[in-house]
Amino acid sequence: MGLITKIKRYYLFFGPEEYLKTKRIKSLISAVVEKGYEDFDCNYFEGRGLDATVLVNAASSPPSGSPLRVVVLRNLDKVTPRGLNLIERFIDSIPDYTTLIMTSEKIDRRKKIFKTLYKDEKACVRFNLPTPRKAVEFIAESAKQLNISIEPEAINYLVETIGPDVGRLDQELTKLALYVGPKATIRKDDVALLCGAGSIGTVFDLPQKIVSGDAKGSLVLLNSLLSAKQSEGRILFRIKDYFLKLNTVKALDMSAWVLRKKYGMLEKTAVNICQTAKRLSEICIINCLHHTYQCEISLKSAGLKKDIVLFDLISRLVLEVKEE
Repeated sequence: MGLITKIKRYYLFFGPEEYLKTKRIKSLISAVVEKGYEDFDCNYFEGRGLDATVLVNAASSPPSGSPLRVVVLRNLDKVTPRGLNLIERFIDSIPDYTTLIMTSEKIDRRKKIFKTLYKDEKACVRFNLPTPRKAVEFIAESAKQLNISIEPEAINYLVETIGPDVGRLDQELTKLALYVGPKATIRKDDVALLCGAGSIGTVFDLPQKIVSGDAKGSLVLLNSLLSAKQSEGRILFRIKDYFLKLNTVKALDMSAWVLRKKYGMLEKTAVNICQTAKRLSEICIINCLHHTYQCEISLKSAGLKKDIVLFDLISRLVLEVKEE
């Protein structure tokens, strides 16, 4: 019973990382609900359209065969004001035999419900999207637990391709393991073939092609990304973010180690940015940023084809770099 006494009467799990929220909820359920009693001692509710009275009644019912009843309410932020008021008044009355787990993507601490929940700050846990470096560590640890062999280069490329979404990364790792078969090692080529990166590259490769002065390669990759339904906004964001980091490194004479620590990025990426920042002049980097800001305005303008705007941007950026 030692563990049970440590379980709080309620939890608020919030933030954009849904996979880790779900994992934490499952962990709590497995800790306090007896096997075979999940259907009796667990209740699940959705915030949108919730009748809060039904939730309160469920949470007030003793468990059938487990130490605790677990009541899960997803998307607390979608509950009506009337429902939030009822839940807020119930918080201090949650029975000792129940734990109420609430999730929310965003919270507004000005609202009474969140002020009440934050009276116990340790019960309120934020789940942020991990940095690329943390995502790499997650994949490496998951592969180890599942006894999957994967090359470090393949892990890095998987994170670059999918992004730091641990839910999708976990799914893709499972798919890759099934694809290569037992006792085989997952390689970078497997990631490119199976996870949508393609042999040309990913959106993360585009800025590096631009600063290398590879006009043809940059435009071919851009066309591939657009054909794969990558959004113009995401492509522009990746380009602008790269040049903003170049500007920061240039202005502060930042080392790769400091850059990696500040942004949680992969070592290879940090080294590449620092080397590029040393090679390009401050004027060149500022001019490139100016082009990206102009492109941002153009993408929001009616009547302009977004793909043409991006093709024009890349041509201008490559030309700017080549004139160095």
